[in-house]
Amino acid sequence: AHGGESASEAVITATALTSAEGATSIKDEIVARMPEINNSATYRKARYMLQNELGGASAVGDELRFSGFVDSATKVLTTGEAPFNIFARLGSGAQKQDGMEKEQACLGKFQDRFLVCRNKPENDLYWDTQDAGMIGKVSMSHRHRFLTTKRLEWEWFNALVFGLVPTSRGGMGLAAAVEEVRAMKAAALTYAKHAPGWSQNVGLYFNVFGHNNVNSLFLHIIDLNCIGASFQYQAFKNCPLDDVLKVLVEEAESPSSSLAPEPRALSAAE
Repeated sequence: AHGGESASEAVITATALTSAEGATSIKDEIVARMPEINNSATYRKARYMLQNELGGASAVGDELRFSGFVDSATKVLTTGEAPFNIFARLGSGAQKQDGMEKEQACLGKFQDRFLVCRNKPENDLYWDTQDAGMIGKVSMSHRHRFLTTKRLEWEWFNALVFGLVPTSRGGMGLAAAVEEVRAMKAAALTYAKHAPGWSQNVGLYFNVFGHNNVNSLFLHIIDLNCIGASFQYQAFKNCPLDDVLKVLVEEAESPSSSLAPEPRALSAAE
């Protein structure tokens, strides 16, 4: 999926950004400073850097609003065609993927909160390609799905800002963020348990802002028993859910130890 494409051109992929379209200055700065965000240490550092050096969550919210990804009035992610934000569209019901009803049912009690999404059929088909021009675009495993949320509050667009929008500004807070990520994990594992053919060797990964290519939430669900070359290709930006959860729990238990207060007042986007 690409930030500003038409619906006919949108593709759910897991590639790195290849152009400046949809990118923000904070995104570029994070990539320049942190070429890898793929474990608890780098995720912790990215959040610390955001809070202490890059203007905090409010600055990310401002940039999303300026680029059209957040509605200034409602403070939620936009779901139109310009900019085209694929997972926000799918989560909101503005767009549907045909033939996913049985897979959605595999979420069990979580299907009212989350949505299972798939890659383009050809990207699934060539998951084990050795073609250098396709690696990084195709699915990372023979069985690879995405989990997104049906919540459109902008703080859920990416793991970088989970829990960082203050409750006084309508945010969930760190404790609630911890519970939400735990629910995402439970939902994804419930899906893998009930979906036909899946092993129980499942990897769950976020792409943290800077290394994301879509400005709405997606969690990779990967069957690790049948990975392809794209999995290793994207190792620099696949941050395990458990590592994200570890840092959020740390912050919730002792927020002053890792995060500084917001350096300025939050914008209207929050």
